Amino acid sequence: MSFKKQNWGWMRHVLTALSVIIFFLGCIVIGYMAWVLATSTTVNRFLSGTLIFTYTVIALGFFLFVNGLIGWVGTVSQSIWLVRLFLGASVLCILGEIGGIITLNIVRIQTVDVVEHGWLELNQGTRNMIQTSMECCGFSGPQEFAYSTLPIDESCYEPHTDNSTDDDGSAIARSDWDETTFTTPNMRLKQIGCGQKLHNWFEENKVGWVAGLATIGAVEFMAAAVALFILRRLQTSLRPRTLSRRRLRQHETDMANDPLPSELP
Repeated sequence: MSFKKQNWGWMRHVLTALSVIIFFLGCIVIGYMAWVLATSTTVNRFLSGTLIFTYTVIALGFFLFVNGLIGWVGTVSQSIWLVRLFLGASVLCILGEIGGIITLNIVRIQTVDVVEHGWLELNQGTRNMIQTSMECCGFSGPQEFAYSTLPIDESCYEPHTDNSTDDDGSAIARSDWDETTFTTPNMRLKQIGCGQKLHNWFEENKVGWVAGLATIGAVEFMAAAVALFILRRLQTSLRPRTLSRRRLRQHETDMANDPLPSELP
């Protein structure tokens, strides 16, 4: 069922904008996860049922993509059924987010556990960016590469000079250099793992990333509220017409049942 354009009001444009934002958020998440799976050994374990972090992010991305597309098409085509579907999906998304938060609190999953599972399912490109920006190497340090055949990326190295110092500030003599600390006279393996640094970053920037997640939830909530407002507006504008049609039918029925003047005694 469709309605005239003026019945939707200016809120239709607001719902269209929110739907477009949700749609492109889904596109970004899906695009990133497609890149992760295409450049990672994780794709070999995708059907194993053990990649909880990957499944959750992909499901969220597809949900945002489909729901945003439904809202976008529904407002442009002014389809009441698509707007209702968009509203129902948005409510389910909000309830799912609330349920997820409650579940995490009940199970008492720590940030370090989420970081560790996420690190194992990331591709090497994302790990390299983290190692470069946070000045770290590996999740627990360079020792995790000791029994691995994977090459150590250059993001695990840092330049040094002859007067390099140790962690306690003491100078490192050239005789102390070995393959676990330096590979060339100009490069040094970073000795700090990224796991602890990531955990500290999430703890120190909790306000920022929580606000980001809350913003996504707020966009979904605003879209659901606008969709509900439009549906109520359409229902209110349709009600007088429905009553008038009912009265017209009742009047026609009464006229049909009334006897003609010639039939009167």
